[in-house]
Amino acid sequence: MELSVTQLNNYIKSVFVAEEMLHNVLLTGEVSGASVRGNGIWFTLRDREATIPCVCWDQSRCKVKNGDQVTVRGTVDYWHKAGKINFNVHALVKTGTGDLLEQLKALTEKLKREGLFDKKKAMPTKVKRVGVVSSRYGAVIHDIMNVTRRRNPSVDIVLYPAAVQGESAAREICAGVAYFNRVKSVDLIIVARGGGSSEDLSSFNTEAVARAVAGSTLPIVAAVGHETDFTLVDYVADLRAPTPSAAAEMVIPEVVSQKDVVLRLWSQMKYAITSRLQHIRTQALGFMNLFPKDFVAVAKDGQMVKSVRELQPKDKLQICFNDGRIGVTVDE
Repeated sequence: MELSVTQLNNYIKSVFVAEEMLHNVLLTGEVSGASVRGNGIWFTLRDREATIPCVCWDQSRCKVKNGDQVTVRGTVDYWHKAGKINFNVHALVKTGTGDLLEQLKALTEKLKREGLFDKKKAMPTKVKRVGVVSSRYGAVIHDIMNVTRRRNPSVDIVLYPAAVQGESAAREICAGVAYFNRVKSVDLIIVARGGGSSEDLSSFNTEAVARAVAGSTLPIVAAVGHETDFTLVDYVADLRAPTPSAAAEMVIPEVVSQKDVVLRLWSQMKYAITSRLQHIRTQALGFMNLFPKDFVAVAKDGQMVKSVRELQPKDKLQICFNDGRIGVTVDE
């Protein structure tokens, strides 16, 4: 059977509409990623193992914030145009604060009391090699390499490929930090990933990753998520960057080529010469304007001639007018 994308999505939509078990469903979970978009409130409902995107079109009934533990009633809906599932919330009741948020708060306080937020190592002034713990896929590593090539092509970027979300992410991130500390082949480490929901960034909120970053003997820059995203890694790292590109900007010194230096010096010299010539030209014009328009002067050997008695045959003279001068020779 051959179907178009529209036909397939419309059929899936009809299955969702016809399935009674997907209507008037009660769900309990913790709110994350809450935001107002248009007329709706969008958030993710999560438990320890899974998440589902939710939307409530009645803002008066769904005033929630991240970390709220809620029970919602609604319908599973398939948005056929985008091929996505949403849970349409019709009613919501808060039941407290979510366990996951409470656990993160408790872990944050624990690490803070141990002083892990206060131990900061200085960034090296001379950087030749940078280790990056991140995914081999996506824009993060490409952004870091592009900035590095622009600022200082002689700096090497060494990638330790690691999952940045999912079950194996925390383990692989810790392994990457441990690897660079063991081989001592880089001057510093950037731990990075792109933006995402709180669930996507959850690996960077684990105790194992936080302790691995805090215990590194090499300086570590955290570049996780967008500028507004904060994780435990941001607090225990030696430096926080708002984005992976910004991390490269902050730690890789910019090198100016010899060609750029020569061009800049030539530009400065050209400007100085042009300015000086313009000044001399202005002075000369001002001097000439001191004399009347019919001004004429005669000079011999650089001295002004005041009388014909001072002249001899074949003397070479300069006759100066207001607008220029000519050379002449005295007849016999």
